[in-house]
Amino acid sequence: MKEETRLQKIVQEIAEITKELSPQQYRYVAKQVREKNNLQVPKVAKKLPDFLNEAEVWQLLKNAGEDPFDALLVEFLIFTGLRIAECRNILIEHIDFQGNQLKVVSGKGNKDRQVPLGVQLGNKIKLYLAGRTKGYVFVKPKNKRPYSIRALQMRVTKRLRSLGSPKKLHTHTLRHTFACLCLARGMSIEQIKLLMGHTDIKTTQIYAKLELGSVKEKFLQLMDSSNQYM
Repeated sequence: MKEETRLQKIVQEIAEITKELSPQQYRYVAKQVREKNNLQVPKVAKKLPDFLNEAEVWQLLKNAGEDPFDALLVEFLIFTGLRIAECRNILIEHIDFQGNQLKVVSGKGNKDRQVPLGVQLGNKIKLYLAGRTKGYVFVKPKNKRPYSIRALQMRVTKRLRSLGSPKKLHTHTLRHTFACLCLARGMSIEQIKLLMGHTDIKTTQIYAKLELGSVKEKFLQLMDSSNQYM
């Protein structure tokens, strides 16, 4: 009890000393204290990302099929791995239908990158464009203006909820699923990093810890049957 009281007093004294410090000054002081006393900040193990398995992907595409736009949006995110903001900003001019690839211009970190585009998905996009040759890909049907990022997120989230999965699903789950598809294809972490537009390979390395197991074969069947090649 005496030890606890003593520690509380020390904490109070430290709080009095540091209360006038800015956040930047406080971080500096804390860092100096840790270094001088050789204190190690315990590392919190990163949670492995949730992804959709093959059955969930098929069910999601089936559910989204009630709305052709949602179906295309969901399929596009799963098989390109784009961030929702990048998806919103894709222009028709950035898609090379003959070369089966698209260009992500000024993605996160203001970096451009090339991403493969499956033949079947490319054909679906051309049907959706209905002759349009320039401007944003995903636009509102009435005024042809682009959707907001939030509007696209809401549409995807609604479809993900239709799965009734206990997993914490969100738009980024589709990006994680894309990474798993790449792993199933035998791509290296470096290759996946380039496709996903990660600045630091440490961000990509989290996928190396995923155990696909029997899901791998199912993913390969999914890509073959969907004509999605990476």
